Amino acid sequence: KNHGEYYLKQLELAGEEVPPPEKPGRQSEHWTAEEHERFLVGLSTHGRQWVEVAKVVGTKTNKQVQRHAQSYFKRLQREGKGHLIPPPAKTGGARGKEQWTAEE
Repeated sequence: KNHGEYYLKQLELAGEEVPPPEKPGRQSEHWTAEEHERFLVGLSTHGRQWVEVAKVVGTKTNKQVQRHAQSYFKRLQREGKGHLIPPPAKTGGARGKEQWTAEE
């Protein structure tokens, strides 16, 4: 057995919680230049609709797309290019449809 297997067996014998194994087939967090280009296309087409942007990227999950966007937006802010960041998605309503308030 390797050291990791021995350690996990010792945790199990001691009655301590054994961490779950990594999920198989997990997609890489690293973004290639091609994936970033598809992200930019999806972002310009769908704004902050992350499910739709993820479909354009094709190789990343919705959460990975959201995290990438957050990092990308922070970088744009640092570089003085905040004007390139799309406005936040409208909240409320099913699938981003606008909701009217009582005052309107």
